[in-house]
Amino acid sequence: MKVILFISILIATSSFAKEGEVDTTLVNGELRIGKILKQLRSTYDDAEKESINIELEAELETLLEHPGVIEYPFESWTTMSTITSPDGEFRVFNWNIEDKQLNHSHYCYVVKKKRGKGNQVFKFKEDKINLPPRPENTLTPDMWYGALYYKIIPVQKGSKTYYTMLGFSGKDRSSNMKLLDVFYFKGRTLRMGYPMFQESKGSKRLKRRVFFEYSEKAVVSVRMNEKLGGIVFDHLVPEQKNLEGLYSFYIPDMTYDMYKLVDATWRYQEDVIAYNDENRRIKQWRPTDGGENSEYEEVKDFWIDPVVPGAIGGGTDATAPVVDVRDKDDKKKAKRHKRSKDKKKRFRKKKHHSAINLE
Repeated sequence: MKVILFISILIATSSFAKEGEVDTTLVNGELRIGKILKQLRSTYDDAEKESINIELEAELETLLEHPGVIEYPFESWTTMSTITSPDGEFRVFNWNIEDKQLNHSHYCYVVKKKRGKGNQVFKFKEDKINLPPRPENTLTPDMWYGALYYKIIPVQKGSKTYYTMLGFSGKDRSSNMKLLDVFYFKGRTLRMGYPMFQESKGSKRLKRRVFFEYSEKAVVSVRMNEKLGGIVFDHLVPEQKNLEGLYSFYIPDMTYDMYKLVDATWRYQEDVIAYNDENRRIKQWRPTDGGENSEYEEVKDFWIDPVVPGAIGGGTDATAPVVDVRDKDDKKKAKRHKRSKDKKKRFRKKKHHSAINLE
């Protein structure tokens, strides 16, 4: 048993040990909390989830006081976000719980380096009662809307650094939400929300944060594109005009907009398109006579979804080229196949949302 434990410790700290001396407090803390996380994700009883989560918070709060938590990898915590700001100033420990009604509760700690020894730990408290669905004012950790953060973008403004945060909220059974917010430190306090986002193209108004709410059935991307120098996101529209304002019916329309960083402000740009350095290969449907040997064929295509990392360039038309050269028989076969796949999907077990791969 001791041999197995020793091997586990070596595996958990192999990458960290290359850079410095192994801290057994962090190693043992990672193992303990990893075990609790597995228990939390394996139960479907709401009362048991709450009990396990209380234990998780207690263990984590003790560990976060320890020096080195900002640098230590915590690689085994695959259902908790542990992202660090690119400048190494702070780290976010962030997770969520989904109940039987598909409502999400969010939990977050931010650890900031103190001058001298120790860490400053900010505990976030989600407030669904007093806060509106889309708060516009400056917030503090004890009054928080709840989210999973998956990207941190430092923005220098004068001598101060403001951190643009990209986040996700599972919200409820009918809609999800992605958001842009700003973290900044003032003395020993952490504040959320700073006027950096242009409300719309040509507008003089700057918003403190931005929300993208959309249908549970839709897949929406909000991600940083380094080559474009901005945050590219799906343009959302209601499924029908009479559903405007009902965000659980909002879906992407296959066009893209962007917040481009200009003079420490995120400027709104509409209809963004991007191209690869080289043409990529895509699959197009190639029918044959009678449809017996119809198949997909790989061809080169110049267009690329601008939310995909590595895209460059710009333009005015962000609509993806759609090629459908199938005959009627092929289309009927594809439609029957799709109905069969959709039926199978309804019976698949729903996965937990985490801050991994949320872009």
